[in-house]
Amino acid sequence: MSSSLQQVASYLGGLTVFLRNLGSAVPECVLDRYDTGEIGFRIEGALPGQQRSKTAIVLATEIWRPAGSGRYNRVEYEYEFIDHPADRRRAFHMHDTEDFLARFGVLVHEHCEEVLGKPRCGHYFGLPVSTGYEALNALLGHWGQPEPLRCARLRCIDQGLGMKVGSGPA
Repeated sequence: MSSSLQQVASYLGGLTVFLRNLGSAVPECVLDRYDTGEIGFRIEGALPGQQRSKTAIVLATEIWRPAGSGRYNRVEYEYEFIDHPADRRRAFHMHDTEDFLARFGVLVHEHCEEVLGKPRCGHYFGLPVSTGYEALNALLGHWGQPEPLRCARLRCIDQGLGMKVGSGPA
């Protein structure tokens, strides 16, 4: 589905307000324009909670490519929930799609760490998320919950392969 520049800017504003309404400290976000003609954004919000040295954070990054007639298609995303107080991480990613498709037959993947920085698997099979709202709702369902993330229930893409794909972030 393609969107106009105004629609993408409005969507960015909506995601920012969504996180602020949860009490997240989110700085003002702007739509970035790249030399390639693509547009994108990165939202980073600190979630409210117990005052510790590090709080839980949520990140949303998207890249949109021109699709003609003043329209754009979302071609990359990274949605992250990093729960520093509980020492864990959950993420949904779509980046380096040509590499992932060639090596594993997938366009999207997930990350899951029951212990932050010590993943059982580098990348898990995932399903695409249609919007940042869908992704953030799913990730924020773990916020403040004592239950484990259940990473062991996910299917590993690259366990034991020593995978290093593309130049983008993991």
